[in-house]
Amino acid sequence: MFPCSPSKPSVVITTRTLEYYRVMYLRCPRLSVQPFVKSLCDIHGVPFKPYLSQQLTICFDLYLNILSKVKFRVHKALERTDLHWRLKNTCPACEYRLEDEVKLKFSMMCCMDGNDSLKRLERRYDGINEDGEVKAGPSNERLDERIGGHDYFLSNEEVDKFGKAVAKTIIEELTEKDSPCMPRWKNMDEKATASMWGIFDETGVFLCLCRHGFALVFADMVRSGEQAKYALAVANLLMDTLGKDLAAGYDIGCGFEVTISKSTIGTKAKEMCYTSLVGTFHGHAHCRLCQVDHLGTYVEGNGLEDSEGCERFFSKSNALASSVRYCSLCCAEHIDDFETYANLTNFLHNNYVQALEICGDYKNLLNDMKLLGIPNEGLFKEWLAEEREYLKGLKQEPEEETVQMEYYQVLVELERVEGLYKKINEVWLITEDPISGVDHTLELEAHRRHTTETRQDLKSRCQLLERKLGISVRWKPGSDEWDKTKLMVQRQCYRKCVDRLESLVVAHLFELSRMHRAHTGYKLRKHMGKALQARSQAIRTALTNYNDAAAALDPPGRQLDWESVVECTFLADFDLLCDVRRDVRDQEWADPAKRVVMDRYFKICRAREEIQRLNVEIRRVATYLCDEEAYLLQKEKELAITDPDLAHQIRIHRHRRGRFNEAHWRQLQETANLPGFSGTLKPGVGKLSSKRSSKDGRASDTGQMEQEGSGDEADKEYEELEGIIQVSQD
Repeated sequence: MFPCSPSKPSVVITTRTLEYYRVMYLRCPRLSVQPFVKSLCDIHGVPFKPYLSQQLTICFDLYLNILSKVKFRVHKALERTDLHWRLKNTCPACEYRLEDEVKLKFSMMCCMDGNDSLKRLERRYDGINEDGEVKAGPSNERLDERIGGHDYFLSNEEVDKFGKAVAKTIIEELTEKDSPCMPRWKNMDEKATASMWGIFDETGVFLCLCRHGFALVFADMVRSGEQAKYALAVANLLMDTLGKDLAAGYDIGCGFEVTISKSTIGTKAKEMCYTSLVGTFHGHAHCRLCQVDHLGTYVEGNGLEDSEGCERFFSKSNALASSVRYCSLCCAEHIDDFETYANLTNFLHNNYVQALEICGDYKNLLNDMKLLGIPNEGLFKEWLAEEREYLKGLKQEPEEETVQMEYYQVLVELERVEGLYKKINEVWLITEDPISGVDHTLELEAHRRHTTETRQDLKSRCQLLERKLGISVRWKPGSDEWDKTKLMVQRQCYRKCVDRLESLVVAHLFELSRMHRAHTGYKLRKHMGKALQARSQAIRTALTNYNDAAAALDPPGRQLDWESVVECTFLADFDLLCDVRRDVRDQEWADPAKRVVMDRYFKICRAREEIQRLNVEIRRVATYLCDEEAYLLQKEKELAITDPDLAHQIRIHRHRRGRFNEAHWRQLQETANLPGFSGTLKPGVGKLSSKRSSKDGRASDTGQMEQEGSGDEADKEYEELEGIIQVSQD
């Protein structure tokens, strides 16, 4: 039992109660202390008092402290206290490497992203400014030197090495030339989060996961938005700890690749072949050039990884938002051990089934290639390279052309004002309406003065631009320069219409994507299209403006209708409309039907890579299950005589993940029985294999687990709790 005060306690709380609350809180983050205490009061038939919540909090903090010390002693006995040991060994499929296994292009794949739901309030005293208005005063939070989150969290000092001064300078220097998607993404814009700094101490969390969902590292976003320093600090730690050939998905991976190359770790990233990817979910809103270079579908070695694990993690962690307003996040380890690890082999099985299904489309692909007259698969890579070069050639107008268009537009406006000025001078003598008798002198005088000033301003601008362009004779309608520049202005107007149409489609992107999902039927797609069309007046208006601008081109541009917009699954499809200097409609890679076949081909390539990676990961997991169980059993036996309490805690530690091993073996066997499975479940040689005797294996381990699992469950729970207290006292 735990007392609520160090001397003369009036209330004690049992260890079992604290353990129940700890487990329930980890399973249901919304369960805070107060509703749990109220439930206890209801059970015991006593009225709730607010101080009871404080008493439970005191005991719970003490209990967690004891558990932390027990965990440290267990890890020390297992020789697992090295710096970043957890980071190097958290995921069996990614990190339990075997001798003589197939070398993969990416040694490990992960994803990173920031989330602003997990904010923590900063308690402050009330203050008064010079005007007598109430404002936030100094902090009144109690100094707490405890470190939560164990080794999951990067310290603020490690993050600040890539601080605001350096990271912000790099971002400000980035242009659309460095990353064509930079204008689209505002993750690192401080203006978006500046208003919350006065309320929150921690404005969110930055997270990195492996591709199977195990948490690698967290970083608290302190009084800032999603700055580049968090991603740089995480990437630096991953490279220092996990080594070469890492691939990390990020929603702004294209821009981050440029950021990291210009940072202090740019040389290291290049030497260690660090690759930055863009997640599939966010890839919809990236331009086509970015997709060709960073989207997983076109990146060799990516497999079927979508790099969106952080979004799935945040969908769970958002439930913590109300609980962490006044505390820090500390449930990552529980999620790793009881959810991510439990679902590991299920993840491998589902990906294997998906990859085999995609590869099964290969024969249909060959038939479609024959129908479209595509002689061989090598053309797809050539088309992708041609498209990449074409998109790289799409630049903004040269500065001289921009000035020429401005000069033309000023001349057009000046011509209009000259006509108006002439008309005003002609009516200047008429000062009174002969019918109504109203005197318009003052009104006409003001209008004439305004027109004269506008005319003079336009002439001044014309003279300035003529000096800048070196024009000695002013352009006139019908001249070659006039007609040429008029065409450039029409093209610019056309591109603006394309951009406007694209921006409106962003708002309905997910509905458009849903219409093209594999199992969405024809009738449902048509129904969704009609519903979207009925309430999308803005898109229809933008379509009309676009078609008018396209018709004004010489030769006329491509006309779009509602069906054409609906068919644009990716926003990048609009990029091909933006170039009016070169007609690409006759290029084979621009043909819609051939582009679909090309994407299917690359999808099949990635599925084959996924199978290769899964074969490696499945064997790693099978080896880990044998080696880890044998190693922990060996350590437990070694300490059973000299320190039985610590041996008991190692047994509890073994059952923490070991409870799922039988389910893992069944799932692995089911995967091995799949038609088309090309891997093996035969254990290899890993870092713990030398400590596994030849007779140790799945059968013997299973029998041992079943033998140990017998007995009275209640007695076992009491023994575990007594062992916790005994080890902590030692």
